[in-house]
Amino acid sequence: MNFLLKIIFVLILSLSITDFSIAQKKKPVATIFKPVGGVEYKTGEKEWSKAKAATPLIPGDIVRTQENSFAIIKFLENSVIRVQEKSEVTISGEIAKGEFSKNVYLQRGEVGFQVKKRANEKFEFSTPTSVASIRGTGGLLIAGQDSNDVLILGSGNVDFKNLISNIILNVRGGQTAFSMPDGTVKVEDSTPEEKRLLNQGSADSTKSEGNNQGGSKSDTSTSTSTSGITLGLTVNAPIGKEGQNLVITVEVNQSSVTTDSLKNSVSDFTLYYRTKADQPYKMLKEKLSERTAKFSIPGSDVSAPSIQVYAVITLLDGSQFSSPTPSPESNPISFAVQTGQKNELRVPFTDPSGKRKTMIIEYK
Repeated sequence: MNFLLKIIFVLILSLSITDFSIAQKKKPVATIFKPVGGVEYKTGEKEWSKAKAATPLIPGDIVRTQENSFAIIKFLENSVIRVQEKSEVTISGEIAKGEFSKNVYLQRGEVGFQVKKRANEKFEFSTPTSVASIRGTGGLLIAGQDSNDVLILGSGNVDFKNLISNIILNVRGGQTAFSMPDGTVKVEDSTPEEKRLLNQGSADSTKSEGNNQGGSKSDTSTSTSTSGITLGLTVNAPIGKEGQNLVITVEVNQSSVTTDSLKNSVSDFTLYYRTKADQPYKMLKEKLSERTAKFSIPGSDVSAPSIQVYAVITLLDGSQFSSPTPSPESNPISFAVQTGQKNELRVPFTDPSGKRKTMIIEYK
């Protein structure tokens, strides 16, 4: 009887581990950080859904954009891509042998990228014809479908492979590569028009990411008061975790007056936040220190999948500056928040005395 129980326990454990492996593959690897216009995404066999800010993406998810639309997608390690209009990409990622491998498959259209260089990480962009192996660089990839694939590189270097001929050429910053349906690959110095396309395709990706290595960054908002003072505000946040305090930093990165004059002119500095669009905003108040203020949102108010914020500075003359601007209340900045749910494997079994028990295995 004990032998039979052991067999049953092993079978249950095997099935549970299989389910755990499947679930692990379905963990989000990226987030739709900023959808603009007609942006949709699709998971598995489900129907297409309208994309919203902070929509998580699991391996195999597809994102497509309509005309006059684009989507900025941010990966967990802060690499950023911009899916241009009339484009379609499939997002993939997995961890194997300690290496985090990611792939963006460009079925059609264009994608701009800004990829972080990190150890034990691999990032590839692919099309039906080509594969670009990326390690810490920025550029633009155009899927040619029936014509040439085009890779315009702004910095770093990339190995660009044609899947028909298996020819691989190294592309450096300031160069453009062409991968052709007949298997030919060539590399040339980028023309002024190609550099213009690169800047146009990656501008929003760079702006959204900024220089913040640890998290997300809003666009800079600049406005002028009735008294002639000009201010620019930037809002930063690290990667949020559900149930943990989240520190939002608001920085005055542009000002027409000195720091001391600005501090003496500010009467109120407020951060407004909420976790759902149908909730009222809560507020936190801080004093301006040098040119920054840090607002700590309590963990009880931090929940997945996102938190929405906007900041307002009010001067003594009643003038107000906000980020974003205009209409910050109806157009807040959205930061992604990772789920705080424990990763557990629960295995029910019956012990030799006949009692039903559950073994709980926690994993990272």
